[in-house]
Amino acid sequence: MKYLVASALFAVAVAGCATSRTETAGGAPLARQITASDHCGLTAPGLVYLRDASAVNALERLPARTMTLAALRSVDFSREHLVLVGLGQQRSGGYGVALAASEITSDTLRLTVQVRRPAPGAMVSQALTTPCAVIAVSPHGWDELEVSGEGMTTLTRQRSEL
Repeated sequence: MKYLVASALFAVAVAGCATSRTETAGGAPLARQITASDHCGLTAPGLVYLRDASAVNALERLPARTMTLAALRSVDFSREHLVLVGLGQQRSGGYGVALAASEITSDTLRLTVQVRRPAPGAMVSQALTTPCAVIAVSPHGWDELEVSGEGMTTLTRQRSEL
């Protein structure tokens, strides 16, 4: 009986280590979308990690950017960092990206995004666009960042690379 109880406690402890979480220790969400734009200026798909206000200022130099930076500058970087997820240059309007979910599993912060594409035959603007979303994330409790969504290549970065 003693071994059965010990085995049960061990199983519960191991299962508890493998669980995922969707909130910080203080109850705040792990991630929240700050803004999105059709014209971020990033011509290649990818992500940009912004850990301080000086990194936000560097975005001013992006070509063809129409995204306002005021909301990004209001972030308290001691509590949150920013991830800019870009779809790269698209040949027309109708494309976009938005945060769908976030969780930390096995030291990986996983951001799931929803990618919007125009329906076949839809009337859209005939202009080059560079859609993106800017997501505030908790800078604690993870070692790897993974961004994925249907219709996009999964992007993964180690914290040491950011």
